[in-house]
Amino acid sequence: MTGQFSRWLACVLLMCGTALASAQDAPKLDNAQLDQLMAPVALYPDAVLSQLLMASTYPDDVKEAADWSKRNPSQSGDAAVKAVENEPWDPSVKSLLAFPSVMDMAGREPQWVVQMGNAFLDQPNDVMDSVQRLRSQAQAAGSLKSNEQQTVTVQSQGPQQIIQIEPANPQVVYVPQYNPTVVYGAWAYPAYPPYYYPPLPGSVFATSLVAGIGWGLGVAAVNSMWGGFNWGRGDVNINVNRYNNINVNNRLSANQTNFQHNAARRGSTPYNSASNRNRFDAQRQSGLANRDRGGGNLAGGRGAAPGGRDAARDRAAQSFQSRTGQSIPGHRVDGGGRMAQGGAAQNRSGQGAAGNRVGQGGGQARESAASRQNRDRASAQARSRAANHDNAFRDAGNGAKVRQQAQRGNIQHASAQRGGANRSFSGGGGARMGGGARAGGGGHMGGGRRR
Repeated sequence: MTGQFSRWLACVLLMCGTALASAQDAPKLDNAQLDQLMAPVALYPDAVLSQLLMASTYPDDVKEAADWSKRNPSQSGDAAVKAVENEPWDPSVKSLLAFPSVMDMAGREPQWVVQMGNAFLDQPNDVMDSVQRLRSQAQAAGSLKSNEQQTVTVQSQGPQQIIQIEPANPQVVYVPQYNPTVVYGAWAYPAYPPYYYPPLPGSVFATSLVAGIGWGLGVAAVNSMWGGFNWGRGDVNINVNRYNNINVNNRLSANQTNFQHNAARRGSTPYNSASNRNRFDAQRQSGLANRDRGGGNLAGGRGAAPGGRDAARDRAAQSFQSRTGQSIPGHRVDGGGRMAQGGAAQNRSGQGAAGNRVGQGGGQARESAASRQNRDRASAQARSRAANHDNAFRDAGNGAKVRQQAQRGNIQHASAQRGGANRSFSGGGGARMGGGARAGGGGHMGGGRRR
């Protein structure tokens, strides 16, 4: 009896210990780990950095938005944010599409995004203190100063010195590119060197930067810059007027001026700390289940996005096409990179603000898919020639039959020419060149040309 009781007690203690361990928060990051994590972005303008921190709490949305940005390399600024206004992503994630270089790094480093989002949710004050430490180091090293791209100001809030970074021109925003191992001077934590995620070789964001801070092209972003820091209180602010100007489908009330995490958009990534799991996880799982059913809650949980289920199907079809270079029958891609019903991948050349312009910068992002389409087209043509070879010579000895076929071919060719001329100016048809992107007024490029 005593032995059975001992075993029962041991089991109870084991279960209690397991439950206690699962309820405890994960260890907090210390200064060395936080500075290592924040080093790549601490020198971003305040608004961009605050919105990046908010967006990092929605890693699934960030991944989808980064894929969209990759497919639409010519889209930036307020126009890019407007282009995705019907997507179900959190507005903080949409706002980052104004800055393609930021989305490029976030898309390439999903684990870093998760870590930064966890740190911001678990330790917001410590994250903001880390940013100020890093800015002070960069300023002392001579790397952070006012110039044509940015204005750097120093303010005192009690015993703390606050360094703020804002665009020099409110109408044009520059996001710096820099090597964290250089701009901060001597690094205080050799065991935790700063993270550094340079653009991939050959990327449109790659530069010849070796030391200091480099600058790309300025971005026309006004209403997309709606975030900011409340440095003294450890939270981020929202400029409601700007936010509502750019997020017309998801407006905030005038008194909602601070960031409020929307767990319904968290997606498949669990929360790091027990306190946040207890606070948010039920809503996260509910939102995830709704997303799996094809719905999509907007930020703040205020209803389903228009056409949520269709949008989910379209994103899946678009993902398939981006991976394989082949379109799914019944779907096409419009000029902004979104899937639509009724045809092949559509890509308007020289019209509006289309993301993938034929013969322009968007063509580079589609290069691999275009190469695959060209190979498929050549292969299809070769098979067609081989299959038709016997038919071409089958009646070679029958002169009447040959003359009859030639006459029929001439009639069909003339008819095709008349039809093609009419279609080429109609905008809805055009000479068909297969199943790829639609150029200009409606010609199809891609898999096997009709003659």
